[in-house]
Amino acid sequence: MQHNQIHLQRAAIYQWFSQLLFRELDEKQLTSLESGEHRAWIASLAAIPGLSAEVKQFERSLARALRRDSRQLELAADFASLFLLAPPASVSPYAGHYPRTTAAAERRQMNVLLVEQGLAARENEPSDHIAVQLALMARMVAKEEPFSTQYYFLHHHILCWAPLFRDACLVRDNEGFYPQAVNLIVRFMREDEQYLETLLMDDFYFSSQC
Repeated sequence: MQHNQIHLQRAAIYQWFSQLLFRELDEKQLTSLESGEHRAWIASLAAIPGLSAEVKQFERSLARALRRDSRQLELAADFASLFLLAPPASVSPYAGHYPRTTAAAERRQMNVLLVEQGLAARENEPSDHIAVQLALMARMVAKEEPFSTQYYFLHHHILCWAPLFRDACLVRDNEGFYPQAVNLIVRFMREDEQYLETLLMDDFYFSSQC
């Protein structure tokens, strides 16, 4: 796959998971997830190195969720119990609630980055929410920001806490739709981090030969 196609796919993945984790899914979104096009897109993620097992787990959790009798209401309840209650009753989706930084410091940095990219946190959502960070990463990829910029943001703003977030979600509900979605995007980000490292090393090697 050519680099420009890879970048389009990367941006689409970040944006898709951002939308998935931003708020409860409505019935229209669930119907879309049932479509052959969407199922094929999700299945295609298994072709990304290192993602096959996580994609299969996510597909199984999605199939179970879509078969539920009151699927929209039950998934909304899952979302609320997992993300919307005050910790420790639920799992915080905010970077500033994890070690390494504070909510105030992370939100200040995120607000600056959002302004630089022409974005703003949606509907007054605090800017260190996982969905906002994923949307910002999607924007950086889509705008073809330097690989070093993408790598720095991914490494220092998302992957410094997202694995802890994932682990806490899986402890709550190892087979659940949202924990498996978080598991898949974190695994993708680990692979993407390695991909960016490779590109940076290639750039360094090329420049050193000039």
